[in-house]
Amino acid sequence: MNSISVIIPTRGRHHFLRQAIASVLDQSHAPAEILVIDDGVGAREAAGHMHPTVRVLDNHERGPVPARNLGVAEAKGELICFLDDDDWFIDDDYLAAAAQACGNGAVFCYTDGRLVFEDGRPDLAFAFHADAGTLTRDNTILISGVVYRRSLHAELGRFDETLPYYWDWDWYLRIARAGHPLTHLAKPAVAIRVHARNMSGESLEAQRRLNLDRFSTKHGLPPIPLKNHLDIASGAPGKPPG
Repeated sequence: MNSISVIIPTRGRHHFLRQAIASVLDQSHAPAEILVIDDGVGAREAAGHMHPTVRVLDNHERGPVPARNLGVAEAKGELICFLDDDDWFIDDDYLAAAAQACGNGAVFCYTDGRLVFEDGRPDLAFAFHADAGTLTRDNTILISGVVYRRSLHAELGRFDETLPYYWDWDWYLRIARAGHPLTHLAKPAVAIRVHARNMSGESLEAQRRLNLDRFSTKHGLPPIPLKNHLDIASGAPGKPPG
């Protein structure tokens, strides 16, 4: 079965980070390695002792997208899996299912999730289809839990560091437009923590709007309403361009 490198970028959220790593260690298909990419300080002390497969790398505070590029560059597995430091796996067999799908020919896998609210509201399901057409309108893929062949980077390059908020959407669309199928493993496998410190929060709206316009221009798309995954899951219309 294909070997997997799980990459967890982090910045100063050590209480969340330990839960994320523990959920990877609980997987029935053990990853070849867990790469914690520290974009702040203290991750080595917080997580480096948790298991021999955990390796902590210093991103020297260059930002979240360079952290992910560093993780991919250092990864040894045939497959890449991302997990944000404030999220965690809720299906212990997810990596096994993804590795099996890739063993059967899949190139890129994504899964469903649940949005979990810190304020105690009921969880919200996040389960959507995605392809080259839908990705021109909305990002309906959760970065936590995607599994794909590392060789895609040799074909398509690195993550675009000029898109700090929409680098993941850009990556999915690049893969789909290159003709690669996006394999949907339709089972809730990851919990997405919704809290005030999420990068898609309202306090960053102006920067997100500018970055989304840059994304649209790069891919030759019309202006796209500004949404986050909570908007998509709840059916909210999002904020129109302008």
